[in-house]
Amino acid sequence: MRKAQADIISAVLIVMMGLALVGVAYTWGVPLIEKRADTSLVERTYKAFDANTNENSLPKAIVYISNHGGEDIFSLDTKGIWYLYPASDTTPENNSVQFSFQAKVSNLAADQGWIPLSSGSTSPIGIQGFDESFVVFGRADTAPGGYNITYKVWLRGLNNTVTNKIYDLDLAKTTPSISSGKTVKVSRGSVHTEVNLITTEIKILLG
Repeated sequence: MRKAQADIISAVLIVMMGLALVGVAYTWGVPLIEKRADTSLVERTYKAFDANTNENSLPKAIVYISNHGGEDIFSLDTKGIWYLYPASDTTPENNSVQFSFQAKVSNLAADQGWIPLSSGSTSPIGIQGFDESFVVFGRADTAPGGYNITYKVWLRGLNNTVTNKIYDLDLAKTTPSISSGKTVKVSRGSVHTEVNLITTEIKILLG
């Protein structure tokens, strides 16, 4: 009888130890798996805006369309929100398209405001032949459970120092200006010439 009781107690202890080990593995393992998944998500999303190394990035697509016309569809499978601020917008964010998403990790210093991510100067007017007609910024803001990360493609003019002409890219006002879709259609609108200012209209339709 005592042996049977001892066997039962032993079995109960083994089960309890097994449950405890499973609990520890779950407590430590799941957050680690989630962190690795979010690290991959952040890297993949950053690459979509990285004009320094990715010729298929959104800023590169905008420049190609501005030069050659036509249209292009840019896709991003990250769950987030797109914001469009046309050139006519009166806020400091004007003439930019932005994408915000949440993650448990960040590849940017948190709560530091906008950080330039593309090469070259960040002045409102760049130098043709040296600078791009865009500047890419990123920011990470602390949020519950992680960070709210935002990438911004800001369009600007380029000055040709030989002809003294400025070639400007202006985002047209289109709707919707906010979208949780996964596609962005980029196309070229009208081109206006005013003395030494040549303005190319860029249309961005958020999916």
